[in-house]
Amino acid sequence: MTEQLSEHQTHPAYLCGRILAILARIQETAMPNVGANILQRYYGSASVTPALVLGRLTRSAQIAYLPKVGGKGLQHWFEKQLADVWGQLDRSPPSVLSPEEQTLFAMGYYHQYATRYQGGGDADDEPEAID
Repeated sequence: MTEQLSEHQTHPAYLCGRILAILARIQETAMPNVGANILQRYYGSASVTPALVLGRLTRSAQIAYLPKVGGKGLQHWFEKQLADVWGQLDRSPPSVLSPEEQTLFAMGYYHQYATRYQGGGDADDEPEAID
């Protein structure tokens, strides 16, 4: 494990954390002034029971948030981010995460979140709103 995003880390808990970070960024981009956001409402349950939460949040993102992110190019970029991480799961998300796996979930979330602030041309550099 490294101190930064590991795109080759395939532990399901780590990937689930990354997925939640991407979903939160999609919502933040689409609705910057929302009251209670995805993290406030779902971080706790997603970090313990990701199978119950992440599918539902992904569906909500597809219907409610992605169409509002600011252009087809940005929408496509976010969809690709989700597809890349979901595609690394070799099975459905775990039903329950152990305390150690909850730590991996947190690492995945914060590693993905931190990529927003690292310049340097990373694959996760978010483009401006484009059509």
